[in-house]
Amino acid sequence: MLQNSYIVWSGASLIDGSAIALILTGFVNPTSNRKTGRLIQSWILQQEFVPTEAAKNGLDQGICGNCPLKLSQSGSCYVNLLPINNMYRKYKTGTYPKLGTNEIEVLKRYRYPVRIGSYGDPTAVPIEVWEPIILASKKYTGYTHQWQLCDRRWQKYLMASVQSQAEAELAQMQGWRTFRIIAPDAPLSQGEVLCRHTEDDRIQCETCLLCDGASSKPNVADPVHGLNWKVSNFLKYTESVAI
Repeated sequence: MLQNSYIVWSGASLIDGSAIALILTGFVNPTSNRKTGRLIQSWILQQEFVPTEAAKNGLDQGICGNCPLKLSQSGSCYVNLLPINNMYRKYKTGTYPKLGTNEIEVLKRYRYPVRIGSYGDPTAVPIEVWEPIILASKKYTGYTHQWQLCDRRWQKYLMASVQSQAEAELAQMQGWRTFRIIAPDAPLSQGEVLCRHTEDDRIQCETCLLCDGASSKPNVADPVHGLNWKVSNFLKYTESVAI
């Protein structure tokens, strides 16, 4: 019987060697996220720390790497960690079954799009773990802040997540398409388009799939949104690194 959530892999983070795990959710009950729509969600967790504890105390290096949006840095990460705490507890009690060939066949049959890294940087997990899932679905979105350090094979699947125009240009020179969070009144750069959901909230990631790695598609920018205090932290951060 198909379950909603599965543990895919556990092992050493490719970022810092710490113990991490990869979980997929959404096989039965689709996400309530109005922006993404029905995507299989993927969550990368530290094995030994409750997510809120890890984020607060800077113990999330193994899953977040050098992301400047972390709570212990700029404090502007968009992810709500409270539901992920519940996921972590279920993982620790062994609630989730192991992902197997049956679930891969479900992805092949129904082509459910996959969100590569709903929480955590995908490149912390070996690409060989991800590819059977990605290739089964053939529809996906994903980003990495580790674009300067990770395996370049990820360029096929992920966009480089960048925080400034200069950083975007550097990533693009290295072969990445870029996704840039911008201030509400910031202009777009040449070759950059606004997130389609921002332009029209009836458009969801599950049908757009613009953010899917190296291709002829344009680069994407999206005005910062979310909780007011996180938006405020992001604007302070961008002011401090403005180029």
